[in-house]
Amino acid sequence: MRLISSILFAFVIPLQGMGTQILLLPSSAVELSMGSHTTLEGLFPINPALYKGSENHPYLSLNRGNWLGDVSLSQIGYNQTGFDKVMHLGLKYSGLTDLEFRGDTPQDNAAANFSAYGIILDAGVAFKRGNQRYGISMSYVQFGLYTEDSKGFSLDAGYAIEMRNGYTFGIVAKNLGKMSELESKHPVLPKRFSSGLSKQFQFENFKNSVFGSIEWNSTVSTSKFHMGNRFSWNRLELFSGYSTSEQIAESSIGIGINMNRYQITYGTRFGSQDLGFPKLLSIRVQMP
Repeated sequence: MRLISSILFAFVIPLQGMGTQILLLPSSAVELSMGSHTTLEGLFPINPALYKGSENHPYLSLNRGNWLGDVSLSQIGYNQTGFDKVMHLGLKYSGLTDLEFRGDTPQDNAAANFSAYGIILDAGVAFKRGNQRYGISMSYVQFGLYTEDSKGFSLDAGYAIEMRNGYTFGIVAKNLGKMSELESKHPVLPKRFSSGLSKQFQFENFKNSVFGSIEWNSTVSTSKFHMGNRFSWNRLELFSGYSTSEQIAESSIGIGINMNRYQITYGTRFGSQDLGFPKLLSIRVQMP
């Protein structure tokens, strides 16, 4: 349909959070404020080898915020440890409503109103062998625009090794799969290949971790570099990050408070292109 092609062209910027691009969006306030690192563990890490779980109590996590172009982001996840493995289930949604389609000629009223959305349902497992960790994740992906939609599956695989003196190395391959047709064409999944190194420093009552990662993405021709820092003291955590690629630079900050069973984290990002300020609020609950 030519109408769909016109809509896609007209809204290419705000629709970055929909379509297969939803697979590139940060999943938590920690990732948003530090960058996408292959050695950063959590409930929604980019490296499935680093799923985080508790020995006796599962984790429930809720994430809510906005991406560029007022794209809304929502995510819920569940992590459970058992049989020497960490199992993960998650649901991620992004949406943009009240979009207007207008023709080439000026007009008072829009020809049509429509919305766009993206959904990811994922399940993964991670396990540890000595100082090495392995993980795999499978995702069902669906996105829709106007009256069209596309569905498919994506596979992620990751590896991490904990080395001496607080160093950790990680590598991950993401978004390996295929989508169904959308207007007679198969959308291409944005394949990602990342590797990185982190170092943890321990000082009496606080600790600090420094992260560095490099990412290759099939949707762009240049590499992207991520730098991040995580400072922890008592119940307080401070996050910062910097990402750069050709002609684009992004800075980010975040803060987290740990209240035993509950943890609240907020993060935001500032980009060099002045397209907006993405932000995410994450709540982690340790269940009985």
